[in-house]
Amino acid sequence: MGNSVLIFVSHSSEDKNEYVEPIVNDLEESYINVWIDKKKILPGDNLRQSIFKDGLDKADIVLLFFTNQSLKSSWVDKEIKHVLREEGKKGNNFDLNKIISIFDSKETYDEICDRYPELTDDLLHLMPQDYNKIHLGQLVSAIWSKYLSLQGGDIETQKQLLAKDKELFQKDKEIQDLKIMINDIKSKDSNLNTDEEFEQYYNSKKIDNFLKTKDTLLKRDFVPQENISDLTAVIAFGLVEYHDFSRVKITQKGKEFFKWLILVKGTS
Repeated sequence: MGNSVLIFVSHSSEDKNEYVEPIVNDLEESYINVWIDKKKILPGDNLRQSIFKDGLDKADIVLLFFTNQSLKSSWVDKEIKHVLREEGKKGNNFDLNKIISIFDSKETYDEICDRYPELTDDLLHLMPQDYNKIHLGQLVSAIWSKYLSLQGGDIETQKQLLAKDKELFQKDKEIQDLKIMINDIKSKDSNLNTDEEFEQYYNSKKIDNFLKTKDTLLKRDFVPQENISDLTAVIAFGLVEYHDFSRVKITQKGKEFFKWLILVKGTS
């Protein structure tokens, strides 16, 4: 786990197990150092000092997890007001250098706008409970971009991060478009069976390069994302899924597709 950037995670304890910890674990796997109370506060520690002095004040960036539960939390409210007050002392009333806010739904976002209007800037990111690695990539990119900006990072590096962020957004859009296409096909023919569905995938010409990775995917648990040039299509078709930030793995559907490929198309 990296030590170059320290993220303080402000959240409701009721969101910890199902919502917060999975994202925290993924951030740590992405080499981001995360300050979260469960790991940093020891029995006997002064709670206020640990949170406000050792956590919030020392963190490079404060990541605010907004959910219906956190909006009800008095601790979260105290943490937000503490950061806003400290930023205000630095003259950062309009440029909240330390803060990145994420939210779980449109309803939560609307509530944030009413309660904390100073937080509704372009660094708000949708992170639903069933978030995917595209959401994670966008968040990681935002964290490093903001951190480099705070550290006076060179412009070229920041441009590269922004370009990567746009790439991730585009990939997400392509996946969604393909999923819509698949649903349209299924809705037009509700009797479409598995063989016919696989035939559609095969004839689409969108996974030609993926077909060449059959042996590798079947022999290895995980494959680097860059090894699959048709990644957006095969994810949309449900043939592979993200394992972590940089690797993918074949799904059961993917295994069945390759079996179909061998039996029906005679591909060895």
